[in-house]
Amino acid sequence: MDDEIIILGSGGGRHHIRTQKRATGGIIFKTNEFQAHIDPGPGAIVRINQYGEDPTKTDVFIVTHVHIDHFNDINVIIEASRNDFYDKDRNIIQKGTLITTSDTLQYVSNYHKNMLEKVVCFKAGDIYHYKNAIIIGTRVLHDPKVEGFGIRFELDGYSIAFSSDTMVFDGFSEQFSKLNILVLNLLRPDSITCKRHLCTDEVIPFLNKIEPPLDSLILTHFGSFMDGSRSSINNVPSQVQKLKENTIIKKIIPAEDGLKIKIDDLL
Repeated sequence: MDDEIIILGSGGGRHHIRTQKRATGGIIFKTNEFQAHIDPGPGAIVRINQYGEDPTKTDVFIVTHVHIDHFNDINVIIEASRNDFYDKDRNIIQKGTLITTSDTLQYVSNYHKNMLEKVVCFKAGDIYHYKNAIIIGTRVLHDPKVEGFGIRFELDGYSIAFSSDTMVFDGFSEQFSKLNILVLNLLRPDSITCKRHLCTDEVIPFLNKIEPPLDSLILTHFGSFMDGSRSSINNVPSQVQKLKENTIIKKIIPAEDGLKIKIDDLL
């Protein structure tokens, strides 16, 4: 299996948007049938080229919510996904599917919407079939002023979910049951809570309730308390160690900018 995850940005929040100490370009998820770009934040087009990936192979564009570190580069990523814009009759060649919230669409220009084959307004609980994948919207508890969802892919032989930004809540664990791989946005270390995001200590009990236990957990979307302007050291290694000691998850991998992970290595 050649399926793969590429981290175009392991940072999240306004401090990393400004400093780019950790990039904010989102994640590419590749299968043998499609390439998805999830949450293309500021610098996504720069990072996809920096890390040797091909934007013209992207045919699924996913924006989980309309915060700048998740959607900023969506128009340029749509445009960069094609070599040719027009057919011989000067009609725009339509390519790709955008999966996002209805309130995100106001920031996608009509010009770029017209480049797409399909626009899917998505929310938690929705199910969409795309090629060999079943795509499921998972619930998030994040910003009450914007719509949002996480995303789960059911594919032949495995399942993978991307939590997006969220707090924990009743039902958080159950929506990841029978899941192989979880890519978790973990903004803050230890017990440094944030009203709209996760910290390590509060998520540990919920990770342990996922049944059966995950094969792999990938941590990403680190904020300034984790590794940035409000931390004197890089706290990511200590949080990985804490999670290894306090959960039964087989593999726990911290994201780094440019990291490429084969799905086979996570199962």
